[in-house]
Amino acid sequence: DSLASEPTSTRPDYMFTVSVPKGDNYFPVMRYKCGDDLRPVPIRVQTRVRLEDNHWRVALQISSNPHNEDNLTDLTIIMGVPPVVKGESLTTSPPGGVWNASKRSVIWCVSELGGGEKFQLQARFEIDPDVPSEPDGEKPKFPVLVRCQCMYAQLSDVEVDVRDIPQVEHADVKMKLARRFRLSHRERP
Repeated sequence: DSLASEPTSTRPDYMFTVSVPKGDNYFPVMRYKCGDDLRPVPIRVQTRVRLEDNHWRVALQISSNPHNEDNLTDLTIIMGVPPVVKGESLTTSPPGGVWNASKRSVIWCVSELGGGEKFQLQARFEIDPDVPSEPDGEKPKFPVLVRCQCMYAQLSDVEVDVRDIPQVEHADVKMKLARRFRLSHRERP
């Protein structure tokens, strides 16, 4: 209904009071979105592609920033596979990568990665002799997408405090706050 802002100090911090209509319906009062420029980066992905006889070997190293406030969890690593290799010939080290023929991708799932920890994954594919190789002898591209989340940490500086203001009108106020972030990292080609 109304929105007022009051400066609370000399810093550019503000307190907002939100008046909402009476009723029993739940509705969100606030939403926010982070920008796409993230510093410090919570995760780092490095990829190396190497030709070995009639195979392409792809090595991935996933590193967690030691300054993360908590462990990264629910990591999903998806690697696109170009047509110059036989996807069904996939072997992974350590075992666990799963070939998805319809999406021509390999997916790995990792439950947790602690701050400052890193791990390596390798995928090996046979070259498909029926598909022409990359122009100018370039290495094929294996784009990587990593998704993860981190509980009890935020990548922004939004702080939320919910309380009743009795001098206006009593309200039954509840707050559910989950400090976490979800991150998708897409490696540039």
